[in-house]
Amino acid sequence: MNTRLLNSDLIINDKGNIVGRYSKIDLFYVQPAYLVIRESDFTQLASSITNPIETSAGRIPLGIVFYLINILFKDI
Repeated sequence: MNTRLLNSDLIINDKGNIVGRYSKIDLFYVQPAYLVIRESDFTQLASSITNPIETSAGRIPLGIVFYLINILFKDI
């Protein structure tokens, strides 16, 4: 049994139904001077990219950004 989590975002319509889901496919690994953060230790890697979801507001692409981590740790 896999006990790691999926890092996912959801699109929920006005009726409360899940109409789209994206799970992260690019996990980060950061090793500043005294700390190691390896997202794969606790997060399961998804296997595919999700197409944009059609909604009444238009097509909505799904994604999870982790590149901010480089900015947060650049001075450590």
